[in-house]
Amino acid sequence: MAISPRSPTSGDLRGCLAESPRVVSTRSGPVECAERGNGEPVLALHGTPGGWDQGLVAGEYLRLNGFRIIAPSRPGYLGTPLSTGRTFAEQGDALAALLDALEIDRIIAFAVSGGGPAGYELAARHPDRVAKLVQVDGVCIPGPIPGGLAGIGVPDALLRAQIWLLAHATEPTLRVLLRLFGSESTAVRSERAAKLAAIPGRTALLEATFRSSLGSARRRQGMKNDFTPFTPAPLERVSCPTLIVHGRSDTAVPPSNAEYAHEHIAGSELYWMDGSHLAFGLEAADTAPAYVLGWLRDEH
Repeated sequence: MAISPRSPTSGDLRGCLAESPRVVSTRSGPVECAERGNGEPVLALHGTPGGWDQGLVAGEYLRLNGFRIIAPSRPGYLGTPLSTGRTFAEQGDALAALLDALEIDRIIAFAVSGGGPAGYELAARHPDRVAKLVQVDGVCIPGPIPGGLAGIGVPDALLRAQIWLLAHATEPTLRVLLRLFGSESTAVRSERAAKLAAIPGRTALLEATFRSSLGSARRRQGMKNDFTPFTPAPLERVSCPTLIVHGRSDTAVPPSNAEYAHEHIAGSELYWMDGSHLAFGLEAADTAPAYVLGWLRDEH
């Protein structure tokens, strides 16, 4: 039976954003990263856009439940230059080089959304370095490039407006976000938005994720690179236990990504969430994090 994990508060998430990163010299080049917590190490790979701050935010619930979070900025984001790894295969090698520099033999990899390809490449190219792999709404196969978004990034003014609206017009803002990131009907979205808005603190993770995308100029190069067409990782080489978690109605990263990975990784487990690309931290926040935690602890 899935256990109930400790959930991050707004204060916990603010603490993630207040951490100070450092730049680690590796054989692949400089890698900026931040750490938080104690226990078994978890490599938290942020999405698009993102950085070390988003990695800490995404992994905070694991820190609260006994894990040490190591969150790098992927190449092109914040303090990690794009030259450290332009392709996802090179990013996988850079992550292995980071583990060498940190003197970590094996680690749990926890990849979110646009961090998916780098996580898959790390596990495929360096199977001896990944103890377990968790992918949450992870990109696995190339998809459509969203207009000019990759070139301009997400404007800070828009992010600040979203943060303000989440606090002052929560329910209508959630309806809009669920429409942007999911494929459910208007009636389902409206009902779900009303229920979520009524839960105190429910949008804290979403707000922190938006805050960890501010400073778009320092993230734009990585975001543009993430949208470059790529060849999927050689998933048949992934030999570690793998849990693929995905929203059934996700339109940002379609469910076909999860299905492809599950089909190509022997022994992988596919866990479906009811909801959109926001499901893990919002719509399925009562169930999905608990399932992941139980899986990591071998309790399923």
